[in-house]
Amino acid sequence: MRKGSLLLANDRPWKAVGPNVYWLGLDENVVPPAGEPYDAATKSSYPTKGRITDVMATVQALGGTMIRTHTLGVSVGNPLSVMPKLGVINEAAFEAIDWAVYQAGLFGIRLMVPLVDNYDYYHGGKYTFLRWAGLSLTQNQDSNNPAIQQFYTNATIVASFKDYIQKLVTHKNQYNGLTYAEDPTIFAYETGNELSGPVWGDMNCPGSWVEDIVKFVKGLAPAKLFVDGTYGINKTHLGIEEADIFSDHFYPVDTTKLRQGIAAVGGASKAYFAGEYDWIGGQAENLASFFDIIEKSSMACGDTFWSLFGRNLPNCSAFVNHNDGLTMQYGNPANSAQVNSRIQLIRKHGTAMSVGTDIGANATLPSVPCPAPSPR
Repeated sequence: MRKGSLLLANDRPWKAVGPNVYWLGLDENVVPPAGEPYDAATKSSYPTKGRITDVMATVQALGGTMIRTHTLGVSVGNPLSVMPKLGVINEAAFEAIDWAVYQAGLFGIRLMVPLVDNYDYYHGGKYTFLRWAGLSLTQNQDSNNPAIQQFYTNATIVASFKDYIQKLVTHKNQYNGLTYAEDPTIFAYETGNELSGPVWGDMNCPGSWVEDIVKFVKGLAPAKLFVDGTYGINKTHLGIEEADIFSDHFYPVDTTKLRQGIAAVGGASKAYFAGEYDWIGGQAENLASFFDIIEKSSMACGDTFWSLFGRNLPNCSAFVNHNDGLTMQYGNPANSAQVNSRIQLIRKHGTAMSVGTDIGANATLPSVPCPAPSPR
């Protein structure tokens, strides 16, 4: 729950800190063994249970309390997704999602789940809903087309999106018997990832749409917190009563923008969250200052770096690679001293946020056994 700018868990102050792990429900980075589900067109496959458990153990080692995870909520238009076609549910897609939510609960890790993506990636997003409504739009050719705003304004599209949300949030997890609406492991839903309008970063995500979606989700899951997924702090949204958390992303980290965002959100008695940041670029001193601001602010509820990958289980000797230059591979023997020093800094920050302890920037990184044992 939230009290002003403060998040509470079990009636005690709680900070949300950890990584982005976007691939927990559907991945694009691993070709599975022959015979396993695979969509060659999008290079999509389901992550193994071992990979999912491994990343939960890694978050614990980093001092994390939560994960922001796109494909536990954004899963449309792909043959392997939750909703491959409008109104059609693929029950097989819930296997990985159910396991991820279940494992997170066993490890004591909470989840923040975006519900749609601003972009046209393998897991689907707002362009999928636009195409389902007969609008032949793609991000590559139509990102500046005013027609993409129909995702927010077209009543048929909004109804389709709500239908998807309802089917997702009311799904019952096969491993613990709880619907996602009931399960406290999912502590927050987010309207979407980096939502904007026809101009990148324009924050043109209508406040009326945000309010409508927040009210709809809270009607299904009243105990959940809700994040405004607009890319940047749109101050006109701060008056939305049901919205709990407002966020921004940082490429690169920017302490001035951070301070300004915290002040704006805190002034409205909401919580501020740094939803993504570049953990490896720039100077370590800048990242340390970024962390220091968040740690000392009573209005900042936390942050998640971009992004964490792990070992390609069942092969414990291979690490999964992603091509954006921001992949963290915790415990990889091939990591440079610089990479490991940044990981140490992130662990220092995570521990300070989660338990209030300063372990120092050079503390030894604990090893994560492979395969990681699942708590029981």
